[in-house]
Amino acid sequence: MKYFISSLLLFVGCLGNAQTMPTKVNEQRRFNSDSRLFYVWNQEKDGYDLKDTEYESSVIDIREINTKSSGYIVISMTDDGKTRLYHGSIINYSIDDEGVATWILRSKSARGKVALDPKKKRITYSFESNETRYVKIFVFNLFFAGDENPDEQE
Repeated sequence: MKYFISSLLLFVGCLGNAQTMPTKVNEQRRFNSDSRLFYVWNQEKDGYDLKDTEYESSVIDIREINTKSSGYIVISMTDDGKTRLYHGSIINYSIDDEGVATWILRSKSARGKVALDPKKKRITYSFESNETRYVKIFVFNLFFAGDENPDEQE
């Protein structure tokens, strides 16, 4: 009987401990964009110039594996009937006081940064950095399933 009670207490203790252990992240989120802005750094002006505005679809997949700073990001966008793909492995994750989540990513030949601002429904992808800043920026306007499509408004 003594062993039964000890085993039962050990089992209940393990169950309680399992409920408080942190769980590993294994999550994939997909965001859809119906329009985007493209900015390029201008050294003479010391600021970013808007180069292009596209009203074509883009898909942004963020896959976090084991932790929020491990996984990968894939950005697929249609541009004048052609599809372009940007991707990289997540090497760092942070979130600021305003709730903007930022992932730093790295691919074979480049580094980039993806920032998600859920309040403004916007994802910003910065890439091709020089010594001091990112040279190119895409700003994706997110379109969620419950949102009203601006093309369907009368």
